[in-house]
Amino acid sequence: MNWLAEVGNLLVGEPAVPSKEEQGNSIQVFATSSSSEKCSEEGTEGAAALVNSAEDDLASLNLGCTDSRDGYLAEVSKVLLQPSKVSKYMGMDVTSLMSVPLFIMEPFSMLQKMAEIMEYTQLLDDADKSDDRFERLALVAAFLVSPFGAAERTWKPFNPLLGETFELEGLGSGVRFMAEQVCEQPPVSAAHAENEHFTYDIVSAPATKFQGNSLEMYPKGRTRIGLRRSGEVFSHVPPQAKVHNLVLGRTWVDSYGSFLVTNTASGDKVALEFKPCGWFGAGQHEFDGHVVDAEGNAKFAMSGKWNSHVDMCACNPDGTPAADAPLRRLWTCAAKPEEDHYGCTHFAWHLNSTKYLSRPPLASDSRRRADRQALQERKMTEAAAAKQAIDTQQQEQHKVGGRRGGKGRDHSCCRRTVV
Repeated sequence: MNWLAEVGNLLVGEPAVPSKEEQGNSIQVFATSSSSEKCSEEGTEGAAALVNSAEDDLASLNLGCTDSRDGYLAEVSKVLLQPSKVSKYMGMDVTSLMSVPLFIMEPFSMLQKMAEIMEYTQLLDDADKSDDRFERLALVAAFLVSPFGAAERTWKPFNPLLGETFELEGLGSGVRFMAEQVCEQPPVSAAHAENEHFTYDIVSAPATKFQGNSLEMYPKGRTRIGLRRSGEVFSHVPPQAKVHNLVLGRTWVDSYGSFLVTNTASGDKVALEFKPCGWFGAGQHEFDGHVVDAEGNAKFAMSGKWNSHVDMCACNPDGTPAADAPLRRLWTCAAKPEEDHYGCTHFAWHLNSTKYLSRPPLASDSRRRADRQALQERKMTEAAAAKQAIDTQQQEQHKVGGRRGGKGRDHSCCRRTVV
């Protein structure tokens, strides 16, 4: 693992890109093909060299004397501001490089971040009840925009351990959610949720690219949403994201690019464009686009800000607004707690509770992590000791896995099915 790159891994709740070959509600992750093994062998050798180099850089810093987020970043900047060292990490995928200090982390795991999309499941309930197939598509799209309302936090969640789980129930109209870390290197998470109206499946395997004072995030994987009454299945391609000012300046997150939701049977789709933030904040958070049929005829115009709301109105086939068409607000981001240390939503804090579970959480549940729980209680010394113990255990497991797999990584752990 690499200490330097994980400083940039501050973006959370990454959605996944759908795979055309995968359908249905079961999730399978395969990482045992000859091509993936070859890539793994090459990547493992490169990663080993990078880790060794990063450890040398880490030893040159005075991180042991830092006791705050600003102090840590000030020390890291001593490396980042040296071009000869920055060049070693430029363009690298830094998803699994070394863990970071507790004072830039939040008391949630990445699996809990994946569950934040469940806050607005009423949108999927409404979609299932609708008799208009284009309205159903628009409501599904609004649901998939909604997790961006919690995506501006720059604190880093805990990396899940292999086999770690997170479950949630008692949401909305009987929603149940289950997530599991199905592969650790590379990190792959899978989740399933359902109620009487919908099913939701995701495989998330995000990739990153370190760019010095910023980090680009590429959401790889796949997302599927099925509506019970109509039998429709929707796939989703999210936009990419970028974390700015990792070391110098105020850290902030931007999402930009194409956002697509497709009805896999009819070919109808929602095509939105997330606008990149311009100078002086111009266009920040804004998006617009249309709901179109398989022939490309526009049915509804959609617009809004991904951190606050989604609007829809009827439009002409060429996409121009229909005369006197009323604007309909599909989604509004719930108000966040004032002066919250981590900038979390009310729903996010609910994720650390077991109040609505019908039985005690599994032993592998993220809520039971000693480091996460101690951080939530602001017991920093206990949290640091627990995190160090887990990091050491992970490093030993990686060494054993490397020896068992020979030159390449053993990917047998990555073949898992979640139903």
